[in-house]
Amino acid sequence: MAAIGVPVPRLGIRLDGWRYPLAVGILSRLFSMAVLVAIGLARGESALAAFGGWDGIWYQRLAVYGYDPTVAHGNGVAFSPLYPVLVRVTGNGLGWSYLVAGIAVSTVAFLVAIILLHRLIERRMGERVARTAVWLTAFFPVAYLFSSVYTESVFLLLTVLTFVLLERGWSTGASIVGSLAVLARPTGILLAPPLAWRIWKDAGHRPSWRLVPILLLPAAYVAFGAYLYYRTGNPFATQTAQAAGWGRGVNVLLVIGMPIALLNGLFVGLHDTSRFMYIVDTAFAMAWALLLLEGLVRRRLPGEYLLYGWLAVILPVLAGTYLALPRYGMGIFVVMWLAAIHVTSRPRLALGLKIALPLALIATAVVSLGFEHYTP
Repeated sequence: MAAIGVPVPRLGIRLDGWRYPLAVGILSRLFSMAVLVAIGLARGESALAAFGGWDGIWYQRLAVYGYDPTVAHGNGVAFSPLYPVLVRVTGNGLGWSYLVAGIAVSTVAFLVAIILLHRLIERRMGERVARTAVWLTAFFPVAYLFSSVYTESVFLLLTVLTFVLLERGWSTGASIVGSLAVLARPTGILLAPPLAWRIWKDAGHRPSWRLVPILLLPAAYVAFGAYLYYRTGNPFATQTAQAAGWGRGVNVLLVIGMPIALLNGLFVGLHDTSRFMYIVDTAFAMAWALLLLEGLVRRRLPGEYLLYGWLAVILPVLAGTYLALPRYGMGIFVVMWLAAIHVTSRPRLALGLKIALPLALIATAVVSLGFEHYTP
């Protein structure tokens, strides 16, 4: 007598929907790693040296010394704690150098983030827009940072996961993950208003106990400030270090001028060739502003997503510079989502970008890490 078996879901079925983002994520990581290894070897350094450049130097130093005020003039406090802690735990646990551990943490976090991003967008706008957003994110001109010793991947993962949990109605889980995002980068605190907006909307525009867990986000921010006060005597040491070491302050005019930022970049770059790459920063500042404006006018996305996108773009600019706006925007998944909506409806543009973006990634990596003429 034949046994009647219970059908067991095949692995391929369970992974359906993961294949494309995972494949693109892996392909982009292999491509980015090949570029960075080539740059390191071309400079006569180790094969992995380019992965730890620029801010990566600070994160490795934090993994070693923590927030020791006697190291590097105490300016390490300008960087948030979660990523260097992950690097240190991974490195010590597996016996790896902090450089290798940082590459591993960033790469794994990116692959998980890109899968979640695909799922989040696919459920709202379909497979085509989701795939386009994945491709744009994975091959963006500075996407090599998703495998570098930078916080980009971890922050992207935490912000996307926050909204994934929010979509499922798990406000407490979303708040917990959001508080981790605060510890990954100060701009994580900007998740609080969108969380509150969505929960308030779901509750019929009435107060709800589900708003209470959102307090975890400012609590995480305050807790880090308290720790800095313990180590340095200054609870605002992060802001002080950023102003002293990186010239960041408050400039409302830059925010107002974002829709025409490129004009400022052209003026500065063409009159001072040493700041020619400033044109790139201002071009992307303008691109992010126009995408968000159009998205707001046409209501492309729900209010909580647009609110997060606006806040996440405005805060870095409010600090007084367009520096690193391409990198910041790349990590703001809402901006990539809005860009994907436009690209998906233009097949020729989509095809052109599939060729142009990898080439732009190579060029940007060479200029920033090979010649050190551009701060990513």
